[in-house]
Amino acid sequence: MICARVGCILRHTPVYDGAAKGKIERFFRRVREQFLNRKLDLSSLEALNRQFFTWAEDSYNGAEHSAIKMKPIDRFGLDCKRITFLPPMESNDELFYAETTRKVKKDNTFSFKNARYETPVDLRGKEITIRYERATRNCIVVYYKDQRMGEARHLDPVANGLMRMGRKENQ
Repeated sequence: MICARVGCILRHTPVYDGAAKGKIERFFRRVREQFLNRKLDLSSLEALNRQFFTWAEDSYNGAEHSAIKMKPIDRFGLDCKRITFLPPMESNDELFYAETTRKVKKDNTFSFKNARYETPVDLRGKEITIRYERATRNCIVVYYKDQRMGEARHLDPVANGLMRMGRKENQ
């Protein structure tokens, strides 16, 4: 799903075909041998990420590799013309969220992971797609017919009930 959203093709390599994935295998070997063997600050994920970024920029990308006779960053630069970047958008992170569908109830709410949410616009009786970040589930984004409708809100039963009562009085 993610590949389709960003417009790329996922190609798997055959099992035990080291030549087909030699570049990435070699990279991980160097990570194991050169980065993970260091004395690392493991006090936080941010500290570890900072150390890895520094190692990758200085030691890995900054050094000429014997097999390709150039720095990896320079080799990457040769392929930049073939790379298509996503246009900058506020919702680009959502392309990588998990996705599921839900039916919106008559009170404009839906259930997800044992919690009730309100849709950002009136979608009663419609089937919606929701995207959510698997790790946090803090942000739940509602899509209807592939159009982004906005973020869902945790259900406020009092406000939702008053809104429904107000609608009945006006009818």
